[in-house]
Parts: sequence; structure tokens; C-alpha cells
Amino acid sequence: MQSYQSLLKEFLMGRVYDYRTELQYSQERMAEALHISPRSYVDLEHGKYFFSASTFIFFLSVLPEEESLRLLKELREFIERIEQNDSA
Repeated sequence: MQSYQSLLKEFLMGRVYDYRTELQYSQERMAEALHISPRSYVDLEHGKYFFSASTFIFFLSVLPEEESLRLLKELREFIERIEQNDSA
């Protein structure tokens, strides 16, 4: 089984791109919003880099409130599914 970190990275990687395009942000604008370098953002979006806690907080703050809540709910459900699979 993959580690939790790699599973979370896969889960969030697609959502970062989806939200960036939905917000109509360039990669540079999203990097600025997350307080990271454009290169770090590209690496994040392509799965070479993972969120730090502060970057994740900035990511949530960029999203509209209802989207942040939805993402957190999806994340909780995702983790619960992983834990259920691990205990089975």
C-alpha cells in the first residue's frame, strides 16, 4: 500500500490544477497566492513537490469559503476510505 503522503499528494495534485484553472489564475499568479516560487508551484502541480502546512493554508485561503469546506470534507472522506481499506 502506498504511504499516506503519496496518496494525499495524488489526491491534492489534481485539485490544485482544477482550482487554478477554475479561478483563471496563471501558474505564476497561483504561486504568488501560495507564497511560493513559480518553479515550486509547477513542481507542486506536477507532483514533484508536496504542500507544506503553510502552503496548504494559503491554498485554502485562495478558494472561496464553500470550496475550502468542500475540499476539507472530500479530504476527510478520502482519509476515512484509506483507513477503512487498511483495517480490512
